[in-house]
Amino acid sequence: MTVPRGKLYQQLVAEVASAFDPGATVTEGEWVAGPDGRLDMDVAIRGQVDGRAVLAVIECKDFNLESTGKVGREFVDALDSKRHDLGVSIAMICSNSGFTGDALRKAKRKGIGMISVLRRGDGRVKAVIHEQITLRRIRFGQWRSDYRCVGEIPARLGPPRIHLLQFGGRSLDVWLQHRAFLVAKANPSVTEPLRAFFQFKEPLSFDYTGEVIRLIGAAVDFEYKTEWLCQTVRLDAALGMYDYLRGRVRLAPGENQYVIEGVNWETAEPCDPPDASTPFWMGLLPGEMNLQLTMAEGIDVPASPDLPEIEPYVVSEELTRINREGARGAPLDFGT
Repeated sequence: MTVPRGKLYQQLVAEVASAFDPGATVTEGEWVAGPDGRLDMDVAIRGQVDGRAVLAVIECKDFNLESTGKVGREFVDALDSKRHDLGVSIAMICSNSGFTGDALRKAKRKGIGMISVLRRGDGRVKAVIHEQITLRRIRFGQWRSDYRCVGEIPARLGPPRIHLLQFGGRSLDVWLQHRAFLVAKANPSVTEPLRAFFQFKEPLSFDYTGEVIRLIGAAVDFEYKTEWLCQTVRLDAALGMYDYLRGRVRLAPGENQYVIEGVNWETAEPCDPPDASTPFWMGLLPGEMNLQLTMAEGIDVPASPDLPEIEPYVVSEELTRINREGARGAPLDFGT
């Protein structure tokens, strides 16, 4: 027996809904009595919110984008009527082809959710989610490390060369570059050269080609330029849903994966920087994802596990601007 395509999509929506709230009772294809006759609920979710019984209904629209098009406003009107007849707490439409603009406007005004379910690799999912994201490229110019030693470095060793000073078998210069990267992320509008100085609580011993050199502090001088770019990418998830009204992917609880496809730094277009007064993660609901991608050029920063554990030994840190004549300006904030 062949299962109709719409029924398969309805089953998928029910499966995803169950993953979001395992404690709720999820049914599909349920018919109930309404004031003017029987009404169907494609997917019904019954659960508790703050001790109060809640009924959510999801209308499933497995449209073919090419032949049927996007879900239009008339389906929002129909669900708005149905939810009042059934006393539904939450009403949503789940589309496999997206929504028209007027449908989204009407749904927003009426408080009806507009979603598509995501399950990467599942053939029942036809919806393709495209969103414009912001990319940040940080181009570092020249940088120089400065080491504050206890006493003089033996003449036979010469001045310390990059990456040869090791703490716990890992490069001090890599740690300094990593801190410079965090500074650049936290201060995107800075254009002057900067100096970051770190004073240790007590002299630390570093290995330098088999010999011990003790440092009381270290500094890095660097400069950079921040570029903001925009690009339209495809969003997906191992298990989740896309909220069209909020422009967010929401992940189901448990082990999961958020996917961004189509990032190309060379074809991305310049754009204005985002509003610095509103962090990109503000306003997110539980399970929602909103990423800002950053690429650094001109430094060699590995993954955090490869960094030496120097932070516990730092007693003070200072970040200052340095003008072209070498004079220092007002202190700046470090990134975290």
